[in-house]
Amino acid sequence: MLIDRSGGIFLENHVIKSELLERDVVIDCYLPTYVADPGELNLLLINDGQDLEKMAFSSMLEKLFTSNVIIPILCVGIHCGKDRREEYATAKFLDYKGRGVKATAYQAFIFEELLPYIRKTYQVQSFKEKSICGFSLGGLSAIDTAWNHSSEFSKVGVFSGSLWWRIVSQDDPAFEEDRHR
Repeated sequence: MLIDRSGGIFLENHVIKSELLERDVVIDCYLPTYVADPGELNLLLINDGQDLEKMAFSSMLEKLFTSNVIIPILCVGIHCGKDRREEYATAKFLDYKGRGVKATAYQAFIFEELLPYIRKTYQVQSFKEKSICGFSLGGLSAIDTAWNHSSEFSKVGVFSGSLWWRIVSQDDPAFEEDRHR
């Protein structure tokens, strides 16, 4: 469904029925209106996509496109689930309270459901580069996803990252900063 068309950007909202996450995942796609060669298009996945509207992301992106500061990029804002501490986490390590049980499923969602959906919907066989970023725990998830799939992502961005994730409580006498974070 088309939401907005302003100058050099289309903003489209989609809902993906994710079997892996067992929920409907809302995504907002910010597309440049001018792309001569889809093979030259880059992709940026953004965790916490529900916050992009508050940031006036479309307006910021419009200015960057029209002033030729950045090359055409498809930005996909992925809205988080109800309990972001379960999906936005590290895939291989739960935190000391057992949070993060859906992080592996979230990464699988990206590769098995989201990317195929984007490729099919926008008829792009492959992207020149793929990047991922996020805010707070979404930033932790982005780092972990890029780390675990370094052959897929060329860049990762973290904004106000929640890098406190630890496998032992910091109040535990056995806690060591360099071993348990």
